[in-house]
Amino acid sequence: MDGVKQSPKGGEDMMRKTLGLLILAFPLVSYAYGPHEALDCLACHDPHYAKAYKIFKVKNEVYPNPRTGKPIDGISALCLGCHNLEKFGGANVRPIFLHMTHPVNIKPNPKIAQVPKKLLRDGILQCVSCHDPHPSNPNWKYLRVDTKGGSQVGRFCALCHPAKADLKFYGLRSKKDLKVFTSMNEAIGPVSLSLNDPNLTIQNPTPNYVRAFGDFKNSLAPAYTYVPLEPWIYNPDPKRLPPELRKLIEASKKPKTKKKK
Repeated sequence: MDGVKQSPKGGEDMMRKTLGLLILAFPLVSYAYGPHEALDCLACHDPHYAKAYKIFKVKNEVYPNPRTGKPIDGISALCLGCHNLEKFGGANVRPIFLHMTHPVNIKPNPKIAQVPKKLLRDGILQCVSCHDPHPSNPNWKYLRVDTKGGSQVGRFCALCHPAKADLKFYGLRSKKDLKVFTSMNEAIGPVSLSLNDPNLTIQNPTPNYVRAFGDFKNSLAPAYTYVPLEPWIYNPDPKRLPPELRKLIEASKKPKTKKKK
């Protein structure tokens, strides 16, 4: 009411309500461009507490591939470290159930899909064959082909299924007219390239040296909030150590013998 002074307590309540609304609205703003932007690099990678190669902080070693009956592996196991329910080895982030989705972690049947070799990893179709999940990818759902915001998904499908897609409808003579996005060549930066461009790659093979010594849960939280406070090196489980590291530790524990003069 006019002329009535608001009590300090009432002002504080109003401030709390306003702050609460801002907090609720923040995720909507953060996720306006794409969900991975708001998560930042450390949601998927961890420079000090990695669970898998490419310093990945999540990995799914539980969920079975319905095509093989064996646990999912390769790069797709890293993706499913987030994108599955926690009870199925994920982190409850937009769960993907392989029994009701496009097959991954398989060797393509050429009669079903003509997958460009550059989009396979060691001859296997993986999640990253279709998606480049890095925030620099401007495409809808992080697909490797621009689908005009999802209104022309057939352009993307034509990459592997050109016999089924209406290429003329999209103004394409062949799938070679499509541009494929990649962020995996730092020499040229994030870019969409034709399939015959020698700079197009979706992987850069590197030695896999990462070993996870603890059963750290899959989480989007900073690693220091859930990994043991005591560094593993002071109390390692011998069964989890790689042979070369076990020998190094055992050698350091042996008493040094004095050389005879």
